[in-house]
Amino acid sequence: MTKNDLQKIRVAAADKEDVEFELDRAELVLKEAVAEAISHGEDIRAVAEVAELPLDDVVKLAAPDVEPDPIRPL
Repeated sequence: MTKNDLQKIRVAAADKEDVEFELDRAELVLKEAVAEAISHGEDIRAVAEVAELPLDDVVKLAAPDVEPDPIRPL
């Protein structure tokens, strides 16, 4: 293996990491857009279709995060 081979591997690994970061960012932006559309009253089924997401996933995004009740001592 030469230095050139190692450099190609480093560049490829960095490129892969960059693409994974962009994919994560795009997924977050999509989830935020879906949640916002639903909060504005858009139909969940229409949102799921446009977002190309399963309806179950969109329903989860529509539900606010609910914290479980704290455990209370007896």
